[in-house]
Amino acid sequence: MLPLLYLLPLLPLIGFALLMVFPRVFPGKTGGWLATGLIGAAFVVAVLRYLGQTDTPAQETLWTWLPNMALNANLSVGFYLDQLSALMALIITGIGFLIHLYSISYMGHDPKFTRFFAFLNFFVAMMLILVLADSYPLMFVGWEGVGMASYLLIGFWFNGRGSESSDGDLRAAGEREGVNNSNAARKAFIMNRIGDLGFMLGMFLLYKLYGTLSIPELATRVEGVSVATAGVELACLFLLVGAIGKSGQLPLTTWLPDAMAGPTPVSALIHAATMVTAGVYLITRSHFLYELAPNASLWVAWVGGLTALYGALAALNQHDIKKILAFSTVSQLGYMFLAVGVGAYSAGVFHLLSHAFFKALLFLAAGAVIHALHDEQDVRRMGGLRKFMPFTHLVSIAGVLAISGIPIWSGFFSKDAILAAAFESQPLLYLIGLIVALLTAFYMGRWYFLVWRGEYRGAAATGVAHPHEADTITKIPLGILAAGATLIGFLNIPTFLGGGHAFDTYLGRAIPQEAHEIAASTEWSLTVFAVLAGVAGLGWAYLQHRKQRLDNGPLGQFSASALYLDNVYDGLVGAPSKAIAGALDTVDRGTDGLIGSVSRNAAAPGGLFTLWQSGFVRAYAVSMLLGTAGIIGYWALKMIGSGA
Repeated sequence: MLPLLYLLPLLPLIGFALLMVFPRVFPGKTGGWLATGLIGAAFVVAVLRYLGQTDTPAQETLWTWLPNMALNANLSVGFYLDQLSALMALIITGIGFLIHLYSISYMGHDPKFTRFFAFLNFFVAMMLILVLADSYPLMFVGWEGVGMASYLLIGFWFNGRGSESSDGDLRAAGEREGVNNSNAARKAFIMNRIGDLGFMLGMFLLYKLYGTLSIPELATRVEGVSVATAGVELACLFLLVGAIGKSGQLPLTTWLPDAMAGPTPVSALIHAATMVTAGVYLITRSHFLYELAPNASLWVAWVGGLTALYGALAALNQHDIKKILAFSTVSQLGYMFLAVGVGAYSAGVFHLLSHAFFKALLFLAAGAVIHALHDEQDVRRMGGLRKFMPFTHLVSIAGVLAISGIPIWSGFFSKDAILAAAFESQPLLYLIGLIVALLTAFYMGRWYFLVWRGEYRGAAATGVAHPHEADTITKIPLGILAAGATLIGFLNIPTFLGGGHAFDTYLGRAIPQEAHEIAASTEWSLTVFAVLAGVAGLGWAYLQHRKQRLDNGPLGQFSASALYLDNVYDGLVGAPSKAIAGALDTVDRGTDGLIGSVSRNAAAPGGLFTLWQSGFVRAYAVSMLLGTAGIIGYWALKMIGSGA
């Protein structure tokens, strides 16, 4: 008998509750092992459900939520498992388990070790609710939960890592770091609220159009409809806004690179297995709506294409080892949006799968480097680390080759499928995608050469003469992820190479497959162009490394400043908002002064009356006598004046 679906989010939720309510029951690293074990158990449940999945989706209802008898549209809390959600559950729990295991070593000396793992469990639980939800409102619960978890984890070091030190300079640096981390967490939280508003408006409009927000029921009601309506187009655009916010696409992309303020395992979890993939999942899960909305789908494709180009350009001249990877995530997510926008849902999801492996691998390898160099993150102070960290160097090569699209690594298969779909549907987007492939290989080649090749440049700056290799607990996840980044692509060998389409066939039961009419010779040519772009980009990076050039010219500054997008937002939104807030503050202070003046003037007469409250009974008796005499005298004079 297959395990129940609700066990998937329930297991990490139990870990979150235990570690938050009873933290002292789990001393040392026991809390980390508990959290990791529960994610491992959830992975086992996901595997069993994946293996037992049939062509008929499984749906389990827990209870009825918000019944509406008048409209006969009861909204239930339930979970829905088909091939798409089963695959997402495997990615979330599998990659999540490896990141949890890695974190036991990476966060081993952190004073808030147990709380960190509680937040990680909460993050995974909310993402599982998001992908398993059978309705948009329940998906939105997971959507918001993921946003809250990201806020807690991005700002986890809100007081800085050196703020507890007795060294004054280190303490001050730690406090500055804490401020930056807190600002990054707030930025992510606030920018995601814009996307969340779009998601909510999309839900409201869908309910008005179809009277239900149950995903399977909604898919049934639109089945057979072939004419696009303005309402569906608008609803899909609203959902796109939600996806843009959560997946860090243009124009709501600037929070994602800043999310590097969190611990490295958080970066890996956000960028590889959870939060940023939610937008791609939302659009893929809503494919039956986007098939009725060609204009909205075109918007999805162009947002993805332009974001892919933006992320690649911004990554070219970054110096932070993690920010290079962060902008790379922005770019690779753009590829996924491009794919689902042109209707190649399978290609987009397959790139999501391969990206989960090689991006988690690259982030965790970067974390091992940062740990070995005592928190150094500037690639200009690295170099030659292959001598000190041979295992991490080897697995990093697998990650670089995978993301660069070099055969036989996974990125070659997934990226090639996206470019082929774009060539058939939108040739201009194909050209953008090909340029991005070249730039991707260049900046990842630059990342590799600056970190691993040449001579070590950081001893004088960091005081670390001999960086050390990662421990065994760290190596296990790195090795597994490197194997996945190398081999996972063989699940979807293109037909013209004589292989099968196991991945397409499996996923095709849940989402439609785009029928491409590309001749074998053309597809071969596209493959060759994609590979040449990757090889050329790596060669370009090698030549620049040989010349020992760091581009600090105008183009280099343009890239290092992330194309000045943050500056644009500060000018268009930040500065006017501060000016308005300053004006309102002035008015508020003036109002407070006026009210204070009135209160002070009113208090002066009141002070005179307090003099009468002496506390002596004799004084009160005299006052009463004088008051009575005054009243009698007043009436006597009044009667005399009237002649009575």
